[in-house]
Amino acid sequence: MVRLLQENSDLKARLQGTTDDPVAGLTGIKPSGLWQNTFDERQFKRNLQQTRSKPEHRTSSPLNFKSFLQSSVLKDTEEAAELQKSQADVPPPVIGSTRLFGEIAYQLDRRILSYVFQAHQRLYGFTLLNIPEKIIEVSTHPLTGKVDEGYQLHLTKRYTDLMEELSQLEYKAALHPPFCEFIINTYGILKERPSKHSSQGTEYNNPDFLMKLIENIAPRRLQKDLLLVLSCLCYMAAKDKKPLLAW
Repeated sequence: MVRLLQENSDLKARLQGTTDDPVAGLTGIKPSGLWQNTFDERQFKRNLQQTRSKPEHRTSSPLNFKSFLQSSVLKDTEEAAELQKSQADVPPPVIGSTRLFGEIAYQLDRRILSYVFQAHQRLYGFTLLNIPEKIIEVSTHPLTGKVDEGYQLHLTKRYTDLMEELSQLEYKAALHPPFCEFIINTYGILKERPSKHSSQGTEYNNPDFLMKLIENIAPRRLQKDLLLVLSCLCYMAAKDKKPLLAW
């Protein structure tokens, strides 16, 4: 009995040796580099096979260009539906300072469009929701129908790069353009531009003032996304080096 206990103790000690590998604990020898390389090779082949089994998403082909751009806008449908629910039963807007909510949303829309279509002074008919179509439109010659692929690629890169930057602030291309449209339609925009050096003009371009206004007056269910829109507007103002509310 004593001998059997001693053997079990020796076996346990060998299993719990200095190495974490049970084979090395029993034999005193670590697995060979060949066995490890074989394991790594098998794992690599499995990963490669999984990668090949996924459908490829090509974006360089002109034939898929429009669908590629639209796919970047048609994501997060569940979140969009959730936001639409939050917009229901919003109380009537208070006349006056609540117009700033619509102005903030309007300014963000204009700043994004102005950034993407930098060479275009007039943006009549341009919206955040039809950016993919407008990129195709402005890069296509109106008479010959010839597509300037270099210009199209340039605009696409500006758009996708900006969406990537704003996504770091949790802006979603499928969610916030219709939200901004809703806010503009609900609250309107400023009827008069405040004087640049007036106290009102200073307040309207103060992020802290606008943040407190949203937190104190906006319906609670809209506050989170209004604050996000304000954050994105602050980012765009820093990017284009203009005041928050620029006319």
